[in-house]
Amino acid sequence: MKFQSIISTIAALAAPMAVVAKSQDYARHIELSLLFYEAQRSGKLPENNRIYWRFDSQLDAGADNGVDLTGGYYDAGDNVKFNFPAAAALTLLAWSGVEYADGYKKAGQWDYLLDAVRWGADYFMKCHTGKNELYFQVGNGDIDHSKLLKYWYPPEYTIYEHPSLKLTTGAPGSEVAGDTASFLAATYIIFKDIDPSYAKKCLQHSKEIYEFADTYRGDYSKSFGDYVNSFYKNWGTIYDELAFGALWLYRATNDESYLKKYKAIADASYDTRDENAYGNCKGPISWDDKRPGGYVLGAIVTGEEKYIEKALSYCDMVLTQPRTPGGLWYDSNLSKWGSNRYASNAASMVAMMADFLPKDDARRAKYVDFVKSQTDYILGDNPAGVNYVVGAEENSPKAVHHRAASGTYDSQDRNAKPNDHNVYTIWGALAGGPAKDDSYEDTRKNYEMNEVALDYNAAFQMNLAFLVKEGLSIPDPDSVKNHERSFPKKAETPDITVTPVKDHIKISSGSNMVCSSWCIEFTSEVDIGEVHHSVLYQTSPKYIICNERETNYLDGEGTPQDIQISDKVKMGNIEIDMDDVVVMCNGWHAPQRSQPNTYKPENGRRYQLINGGGPGNTIPLFEETECWPGFLCDASSSSNSTNPINPTNPTDSTNNDNDDCFALKLGFPCCNNNEIYYTDENGNWGLTNTTPVNWCGIGGTSKDSTEDQGSADQDSFGEYPYCSGCESNYQDADGEWYFVDNKWCKVNEKKCKANDNTNTCKPVMGYPCCTNPSTTVFYVDEDGNWGLENDNWCIMKN
Repeated sequence: MKFQSIISTIAALAAPMAVVAKSQDYARHIELSLLFYEAQRSGKLPENNRIYWRFDSQLDAGADNGVDLTGGYYDAGDNVKFNFPAAAALTLLAWSGVEYADGYKKAGQWDYLLDAVRWGADYFMKCHTGKNELYFQVGNGDIDHSKLLKYWYPPEYTIYEHPSLKLTTGAPGSEVAGDTASFLAATYIIFKDIDPSYAKKCLQHSKEIYEFADTYRGDYSKSFGDYVNSFYKNWGTIYDELAFGALWLYRATNDESYLKKYKAIADASYDTRDENAYGNCKGPISWDDKRPGGYVLGAIVTGEEKYIEKALSYCDMVLTQPRTPGGLWYDSNLSKWGSNRYASNAASMVAMMADFLPKDDARRAKYVDFVKSQTDYILGDNPAGVNYVVGAEENSPKAVHHRAASGTYDSQDRNAKPNDHNVYTIWGALAGGPAKDDSYEDTRKNYEMNEVALDYNAAFQMNLAFLVKEGLSIPDPDSVKNHERSFPKKAETPDITVTPVKDHIKISSGSNMVCSSWCIEFTSEVDIGEVHHSVLYQTSPKYIICNERETNYLDGEGTPQDIQISDKVKMGNIEIDMDDVVVMCNGWHAPQRSQPNTYKPENGRRYQLINGGGPGNTIPLFEETECWPGFLCDASSSSNSTNPINPTNPTDSTNNDNDDCFALKLGFPCCNNNEIYYTDENGNWGLTNTTPVNWCGIGGTSKDSTEDQGSADQDSFGEYPYCSGCESNYQDADGEWYFVDNKWCKVNEKKCKANDNTNTCKPVMGYPCCTNPSTTVFYVDEDGNWGLENDNWCIMKN
């Protein structure tokens, strides 16, 4: 059976294994990924903005230099627009649209991709304010990330300095300009038949920007080191961006002069010991290194044998490089920070070459398998059991390092508590990823594992579109995609207490109701002039007071926080109308006194307190949606790849263990009313509602049957057809199922010769074969039976 199951367990195992249904719904994850890019938008947001917790921001971008630099995308979990990594990421997005348009259209996401690319292109053209001028950054990373100033704000509240910086002939930056030219040329290719006038505008900017980059060659890290070297320093040369830009312009224009510029770099002699030389790349494509993109795009646009061989040689090398024990591609020099990103980046160029190769090429299936394995790992086929795409599943990260999504303020990245999940879900963001041992920590403190960024999603989304184009997307059942994601979310037991005591007000929460940020609204005739350790937003008679820093959060354990009234105010006891007290738990409010009055109660969870509050007296003043956003939760979502499984409605009751089913004779219980997660040669399988989770059978009978399954004249196998032929480019690990015309089919063993079950063994993922034939089987997955010898895993012989 091609699924993981626990055969037996022993106490010596460090952690329990669990059965996890892994997503292969690549179309749905494209949809999510494009939502992430919408969440990163800067400037005046359009009317069709789908991220309800994002609003207009930095509408004064560029005002310090008298130019309009609004729009574009924020880089990561911060509020800076770094054009170097942004241009690199958006070039990959545009490239995916050029090559994988069919994948986006199958997923129902083509128009959203166009929107994402255009939003970026509009901004980059604004940055080109003169023939030899190009703005490359809005914001100061040192200020934005300052540990001293503690500017942990959403972009809507960036009152601090965000200067605009530009490249000139006296301060060049060929790597940024080259990447910008690449992106705009790729954008031209996408839009030339859709919006010719817009495409022509993109191409004109691309040509001029590339000429600037090539004529005034220089490294922006040297021109603006104080601003960029702590964040996105150019660690290599400028020649990879110049070569990549020349290739894109050659593809866009068919102008041989650009091809000559590319060849002048690609064909130059170089020291094979120089790791920065153009032909010596051993790592993945990245925001800093475009050489792999040059290898692959050079093969695609020229068709010359030497460039094709260079690209294939690079891809073959990628497949031989180390992986984590769970199978994630891992670069020892890079992957510590954003391992999912670099695995996706490495796979993206392999995918491009797979798409370029003819279907019968021997390398192609191997390339596709590699891309699929890396993507599947990210979507949950990993030892941590995590789908690293935020909002995709219940096990997805909930505390990624992102200011706006956190819903909290001030140094929250350092003081975050282990259970302090983000208030807002940043749909589709790809979390950084696991360590080299596959371990993972879901906390904002760990930005190496848990930050999100434009370039994290770019190649990942490319790979998703490729796999959808290949026909490999299998929609998730509704129970996976419609997991608990209501908003605003009500506390399970609303429990907030407010008590006036002489010259201060005590506020606390219980019943595990944590409020990282909070505000209290009340009516009082007392003239409260000042407060300490809080912010006074609105005064007499209707007061609004909010916590100033996350250190005085409400912990859900009854620990009181004090709103202290200034000693200068002489008034005796505070009197509050206890029938008119409202508390907002988690939402937007500005914590700094220097901020304008930006309290926004509509964005928080507001509770009316009765008689001082507490359990039963803390009443929500908002409605909780069943599942948000509706267009993702709706079963009629636009992600429309073919699903071979028609799940029944899952039951909330215990499993029907007393019913008969085929699984009883295999040692598994029955669960005839549960949802189908997998089908193999025995029948349909579901998951038990027990702890630990186990596989259970759906349907059939435990009685011996003489039915000759797989007879040559049978048309179907359960819910699936028998394959019409005996060959397929894609099959399961056992060779018993093929994927043909976007559907799974069962290999007809009577028609096609059954697999030869010889007594053989091949090492898997670096694990050896078991030497003792009587070793106990402890675990079974798609690779085979696993045992333990000398405290190490080993694969059993067939």
